[in-house]
Amino acid sequence: MKETSIAVTSVGIRFLLSHEEDGRSGSLFSFLVRKKREEFWALKDISFEAKKGEIFGIIGSNGAGKSTLLKIIAGIYPSTEGEVRSAGHIASLIELGAAFNPELTGAENIYLTGSVYRIPRKVIRQNFDKIVDFSGIRKFIDIPIKNYSSGMFIRLAFSIVIFFQPDIVLIDEVFSVGDEVFQQKSFEKVMSFKEKGATIVLVSHDLNLINQLCNRVLVLSGGRTSFLGPAEDAVNHYHKLITSGEGLESRPRPKAAAPADPRRWGNKKIEITSVRFVDEKGNIKPSFRPGDYFETQISYVSHAEDLEAVFGVAVCTVYKMLIYGPNTIDKDMSKKIRRKGLVRFIIPSLPLFEGDYLFSASVYDPTLSLAYDHHDMMYHFRVSGKPDTEFGCVRIQSKWEHESA
Repeated sequence: MKETSIAVTSVGIRFLLSHEEDGRSGSLFSFLVRKKREEFWALKDISFEAKKGEIFGIIGSNGAGKSTLLKIIAGIYPSTEGEVRSAGHIASLIELGAAFNPELTGAENIYLTGSVYRIPRKVIRQNFDKIVDFSGIRKFIDIPIKNYSSGMFIRLAFSIVIFFQPDIVLIDEVFSVGDEVFQQKSFEKVMSFKEKGATIVLVSHDLNLINQLCNRVLVLSGGRTSFLGPAEDAVNHYHKLITSGEGLESRPRPKAAAPADPRRWGNKKIEITSVRFVDEKGNIKPSFRPGDYFETQISYVSHAEDLEAVFGVAVCTVYKMLIYGPNTIDKDMSKKIRRKGLVRFIIPSLPLFEGDYLFSASVYDPTLSLAYDHHDMMYHFRVSGKPDTEFGCVRIQSKWEHESA
């Protein structure tokens, strides 16, 4: 029997949802508004073991609890009940770059991140050139990372983590980072850990990848275990869930949509019920390429009559630098909204370079002083592919001219 690297026993995590019990939010008497608190179990009674040298998969619809479970294993979230035991050093490829300081250079952030992971400075020095070469951004390594594109930021963060010889690797959709060459390098590097006996826990929507790589797979549904077993059987089980209406994007969310989350606020008189990214044919897409048609569809429901509203969005880099934040206040759109509706935000040709981007959606009253529902950087999408000759986050239409002095 192989040695157990990760043992998850009866793990659950509970969040508290806050609801206002009257409609006086935002008024002079808002301090009188009472809050009703409701329990929401994002995960409940999750148990499994992952063995040394095993690739263990986790799949399920959006909101099923996959990323939350990884964060509990990584120690980012404390579980409300149950326990997680792990043996060895964990490399968490989840919140890449969380330890970065945007004012420091790439080189300085390599040492900073190493110190956060308690890696001896001597070991960091020994691996420094390997990290930089693997990231492919050597010519930018001595400039502050606040000037990096999102793709460069993630590539450096990924390269730092994987060169610290982990015993356990936690992966959340990370094989979509960077261009195809970098993706292949990343894949090969992570697979080399398995050959050395490391345990890999992989969360992915790519069912072919899950089927190809994983020994066993956990299927989550609504924060509960729906299936645990061989990869092929797990994928077939998940296909049945999709057929029954539990698709990657279509699973009904609980009332109030998410755990009590500091990224979301508002009185919910108008409530954003879903935000999704689609192509020109209306197909849901988590990833785009520069120049692609990009559309965000924001569904909402109004809980009051004759409300006027302004919708807004914002696009930020992964280190929360605002790139663009338009709204509908001056657009040729009626401010009076329907009881249910869909707002479409369209970019005909996406100007962003490769990388991961955070996305906000909101709805306010016409004065922009009262939030009905604000989702602050609660969503993300990915852009893949960027010309090596350009630098930054956004392609600006420009030209060069040269003439005699």
